Amino acid sequence: MSQISNIDVIRTFLNPIAPFIKNPDATDICILSKDEVFIRERGTGFERVDASWETDEDLMSAAQTIAEYMGRRLDSRDPILDARLPDKSRVNIIIAPCYDKGVCIVIRKFPEQQFSLEDLKLFGSIDQAGVTILEIIIRMKKNVLIAGGTGSGKTTILNSLCAFIPKADVVVTVEDAKEISISNQIWIPFESKRAMDEDDREITLKDLVRTSLRVNPHWIIVGEVRGAEAFNLCRAFTTGHGGMGTIHANSAEDALMALGSLIWEAGANTDRAIKEMVARAIHIVVYSGMLPDYSRKLMEIIEVQGLDRSNPNNPDPPYKVRTLYKYEFSHYDENKKAVGQFHVVEPPSWIDKLKLLPDFTMPVFWQNKQ
Repeated sequence: MSQISNIDVIRTFLNPIAPFIKNPDATDICILSKDEVFIRERGTGFERVDASWETDEDLMSAAQTIAEYMGRRLDSRDPILDARLPDKSRVNIIIAPCYDKGVCIVIRKFPEQQFSLEDLKLFGSIDQAGVTILEIIIRMKKNVLIAGGTGSGKTTILNSLCAFIPKADVVVTVEDAKEISISNQIWIPFESKRAMDEDDREITLKDLVRTSLRVNPHWIIVGEVRGAEAFNLCRAFTTGHGGMGTIHANSAEDALMALGSLIWEAGANTDRAIKEMVARAIHIVVYSGMLPDYSRKLMEIIEVQGLDRSNPNNPDPPYKVRTLYKYEFSHYDENKKAVGQFHVVEPPSWIDKLKLLPDFTMPVFWQNKQ
């Protein structure tokens, strides 16, 4: 079956949810069974919609067709599938024996429009001071870890930050499914590969991060850090390459612990060694959160200043961090929308080095703080 006809077949089998796939405001589609379909639109929670397949077999056929399009297997031996639809949306499928209701399909739609930080400012997710701080961080080639929960806007922020990378820099991106989009002249996008059968070889993010070093890029960007690649990534970040990546975490400082846990799983043998590696590799953590009203806010930007060695008797010193920027929630208005303020808290420890940037003017909120 050709790729074009495969795409047409997928569309046919997903026809019950076609209006929601085409809806630009729909961000997530959750199918729990042939007649249990839930949709989430931007800025809202999930709501059940009137959509269904005639039989369980029809829904299973849709799942099998997606797997066939990807050249992957989906059966009782391999019941979990992570893939992409032709429109670049991410799809996760789970069947028996891991799902006793038959077939579960969750689709996270890839936005048709890439939002910039200026767009996020219009949405109220950040203010101008936050945009300026992020631009300075990238111009200073600081290694950035972007943290947050599912749907909090991590990838949107990552793509937005890429716009500040000098156009002539060599950039390597490493992802499971391509979501990063940048405009650099020399952009080398790598994607992982699952093994198709027993004789095929899996290419992991860890393999690709290692390979990216041989390209000698100015920047290495990992779409989502979630496995053994964390160790290689931190090593790369300490060898002069600029770097960015996203990670699931509940706060900026929790992101550092989450990264350390992944390095430990990769084989590092002491907590102290892991913390030393993370503290050297990560300069900035950006934390994005989703509030109960489903609005996304850039909650915090912190600078990592190494380990806090103020207590020489502490064998496990904590990370030493400095808060540069944060969002403070105040209350909900009459429409149950969050009201709060963004604050510039402290300047970075490297503020005196900003004079090295060409065509740079010190922002008002950092003036007189050198």
